[in-house]
Amino acid sequence: MDRIFQLFSSAIILSCLAISSVFAAPATYQVERRFPDYFLEHKKYFQPRVYQVGDYPVWSLNNIGDNMANSILIEGDDGVIVYDTGFSMDHGRQLLEEIRKITDKPIRAIIYSLHHPDHINGTAAMVSPEDIASGKIKVIAWHNFLTEFKSENQATGPIQALRSAYYAGVVLPAEDNYHHGCCGKIKIGKSGYIAPNTFLAADQEMTIAGVKLQFFYTGGEALTEFGLYLPAYKTAIVADEIFPSLPNMYTIRGGKYREPAGYLRAMQQVLDLDVEHLLGTHLIPIDGKEKIYKTVTTYRDAIQYINDQTIRYINKGYTTDELKEKFRDLPAYLDMEPFTREMYGTLEHIAANTYAGLIGYFNGDPIEYRPTPRVESARRHVELMGGRNKLFAEVQAAYRDGDYQWAAELATYLIRIDTTDMEARNIKAAAFRQLGYDELNTTWRSWFLTSALELEGKIDPAQLQRQLLQIFMGNVARLETLALFEPLRYQVNAEKAQDAHIVLGYRFNDTNESIGLELRNSVLIVTRKLPAKTDILLSLDRATLNDILTGKQSYADAIKAGKIILEGASEKLNEFFSYMDNSQNGLQLVVR
Repeated sequence: MDRIFQLFSSAIILSCLAISSVFAAPATYQVERRFPDYFLEHKKYFQPRVYQVGDYPVWSLNNIGDNMANSILIEGDDGVIVYDTGFSMDHGRQLLEEIRKITDKPIRAIIYSLHHPDHINGTAAMVSPEDIASGKIKVIAWHNFLTEFKSENQATGPIQALRSAYYAGVVLPAEDNYHHGCCGKIKIGKSGYIAPNTFLAADQEMTIAGVKLQFFYTGGEALTEFGLYLPAYKTAIVADEIFPSLPNMYTIRGGKYREPAGYLRAMQQVLDLDVEHLLGTHLIPIDGKEKIYKTVTTYRDAIQYINDQTIRYINKGYTTDELKEKFRDLPAYLDMEPFTREMYGTLEHIAANTYAGLIGYFNGDPIEYRPTPRVESARRHVELMGGRNKLFAEVQAAYRDGDYQWAAELATYLIRIDTTDMEARNIKAAAFRQLGYDELNTTWRSWFLTSALELEGKIDPAQLQRQLLQIFMGNVARLETLALFEPLRYQVNAEKAQDAHIVLGYRFNDTNESIGLELRNSVLIVTRKLPAKTDILLSLDRATLNDILTGKQSYADAIKAGKIILEGASEKLNEFFSYMDNSQNGLQLVVR
């Protein structure tokens, strides 16, 4: 999953929230906490356990330490191979403890099946950075790993961080018994990610510690994703391409369009290979050719069904809203518990996202060109409905009748024209809580319940986002220097900068790197070389930049202490940063 899981720290998050001990709307709208039976049943798929694959020296270390990802251990002649290293340093340590219960052989290689943090963040707890830097230990990834890691984590990182907090249940109380429908509990800790040193450019074979490994590209859940086949053990490992749930081909937190072709490619590989054991990073191992064939065939066919039937209806002129209405349930012949149940992915969202991914957002009606601004539209609707009090009475009636969706929709008009209308906010929060407690899909459930907290004023989205970004900035030492500057591109305040032209150069004495920043026409150009002419040249060590970015010191303090040698007019530096927009004031996801 993506960047947010590198950012979360439950202690810090909880410290920035003022959440009531009673998670309910005001007394008028007391909402009983409840759980669909299958929601609780589904949690059982993520119990901590070690599974040995037949009599072979292969083990699936499932949800060790109650963490949300599996790691696969493969024992060879003179060492072991670790397929994915877990979600955090703590998780990596727990995995290493389990590995040492099995064997004391050294780790010869680590495989990163994809670039999401639950696959890569435990590495430094298992091996030393020096052994990886020297090549003594291989860390294997697909050739696009570093590019995709940066691409998914950087540009929209701030908003994905916040949206992920809503969909992943991290601010919900323990009593809500939340689990993430793909994987289990989300337990956040310090990242131990170390960059890979060995890259695969195509399907290929490799022998490590006497074990023959066959790598094959899949690219479903992530464009960096690949699978592994162990021919001696007739075992396939397919990372995140199969879950105990319908796959999340559209993730509501945000993220790149996930093409169904990647999931289908992974499943077809399994069907084409001689497989008696199927493993995954969120999967209880499946044993036996017949069971694997039935599971994988139904899973792949469900994915192709959703994709192909969605395209069929797109070609018939269906819009995104109509597609969401059309795709509410899979046909009975594709129902296979738990693999096609909507605990993680949902038909409605996959269908709508397929529309957007293939032909864009425009639904064909020209009223979408320049619609009436949403606040003005809300004001006119309220007026047409007889005014605020009459509409609020209708909201109350819908709530009393158990029509919580309609109550929430009507209340939204009132909130848009007056975000301080707490009566409307509280009843919408109560409606969301009613919908959330009845919802089976874990991400929808979490978003409903977290949105209720925002409406009631019990969480501040802007403050939450700032806390998440501060956690992320604590890991700057592990990022390449260029990656620390590129996010500035997305912070240029065009209204203030306009056609200002400022050129900065950074020279790093200890790493022998150079960075150029040119602000012009309200765009920022970031390069790996010093510009020929600069308004300001800063000479410093990388450690000094890390301290500035993590708030340990300011530019002014570093200059005064001699840690930065500045050539040029210091006021130009102040002017440059005055054009950067660091404000999240007014940030909200629901109250807008």
